[in-house]
Amino acid sequence: MNATIFFKTLFTILVIFSITSCNNDDDIQITEPDPIKSAKFEITGNYTGHIFVVYNDNVSGNTTLTITSLPWSKTIDYPNSVVGIGISGNAVTTNPGVAGQTASLKIIEGNTVVNFSNIVADENGLFNFQPLAYIFP
Repeated sequence: MNATIFFKTLFTILVIFSITSCNNDDDIQITEPDPIKSAKFEITGNYTGHIFVVYNDNVSGNTTLTITSLPWSKTIDYPNSVVGIGISGNAVTTNPGVAGQTASLKIIEGNTVVNFSNIVADENGLFNFQPLAYIFP
């Protein structure tokens, strides 16, 4: 039941960010490149299980991957037209960690952590990160 709610929430957030970042440039000629924004997704901690991650770059859509060891990070450059980004993740049930292990999911812009979720693995070595979103200023 919790997994269903988690994925519905994540899907809703990612759809909202996808829609708000879209624009129609069919009749606009761009002669110079858009300014670039940059953000980093990062997961740290002592969690030894695998982590399934979904993030949206609002350029090419959702990206899914399985992280097999920590620390992990991904820096993405975005065109100025991107308004917001999002990420979430959960422990992979077929390869859990150990109860009490920790993981921290962060969105970083520049040197500033702009959103984060800290989690402790449950008695089964599993967890669900809180979905994170960030709207560029």
